[in-house]
Amino acid sequence: MSSRRPIAFTRRELYQRVWTEPLAVVARRTGLSANGIAKICNRLLVPYPPRGYWAKAGGGKAQQRPPLPPAPDSIDAKVTISAVPASSRRTRTRLSPAARQDQLIQTAADIIVREGLHAASMKRIAATTGISETQVYNYFGSRDKLLVELARREFGKIRAARQADVIQTSDHYDRITRTTRTYLREIAQRGPLLQTLLSSPEVRAMLRSEHRERHGNDLRSHAETLVELYGGSRAVALACTVLLTAVCLRAGKLISEHTLSLAAGERLCLAMVLQGSRDVFTRDNPIRIP
Repeated sequence: MSSRRPIAFTRRELYQRVWTEPLAVVARRTGLSANGIAKICNRLLVPYPPRGYWAKAGGGKAQQRPPLPPAPDSIDAKVTISAVPASSRRTRTRLSPAARQDQLIQTAADIIVREGLHAASMKRIAATTGISETQVYNYFGSRDKLLVELARREFGKIRAARQADVIQTSDHYDRITRTTRTYLREIAQRGPLLQTLLSSPEVRAMLRSEHRERHGNDLRSHAETLVELYGGSRAVALACTVLLTAVCLRAGKLISEHTLSLAAGERLCLAMVLQGSRDVFTRDNPIRIP
């Protein structure tokens, strides 16, 4: 290796090499081991043939070559193989565990928004943040667990925004107006990411029980508030809450899918929710929609 001159090539050139001939051959040409070439491919997010690929290729049964994914900003366009070990070009940052988790979650969100759910592999997230894939698994035991935490974060931000509205006023209908508008505006911003995350059956399954429990508690709490304010049947209060909440949830889904505009969604939801509540609990009061 010491007699060899440094060899430089781009990610795409490396990608073409490893899919043109076996890693062992590429390794001999560069003075590395096959394992060394595989490590470079992993660091640069360059897919390479799995074990047994070339035997199947000889029999005409090779699997389709995966495309070369985009390179994260933290990865150089070229790689140089030299007899002299290069100093690490990776930016080392010491973050607290909580800050590192937030960084990994945000990195996953950025990748998903730009390129879709399939692009957010643990390897890609690690390379983008400048840490090893093993470290990512130390924070999140699996990719699904990381995606679930991202979904929890997005749902949590929506709940926090609505809760901030609740404490702004003591008037029940003003609260309904504020929280409905805030929900729809938050879902317009976060809905596309949440819809993408929830397209994963694994993510949906991991969130299902806690979502049902929280949603049920919220419905019952709102129904109890209606009974305290206006009296009447708890069953009617709960039914009213369930139906009018379903209207907002459906509108939010349409808004996040860009099927319904935010402005139209706000008008429709406020008209139905406010009028529906007043018809059931304050029948004698005039209907006034802000």
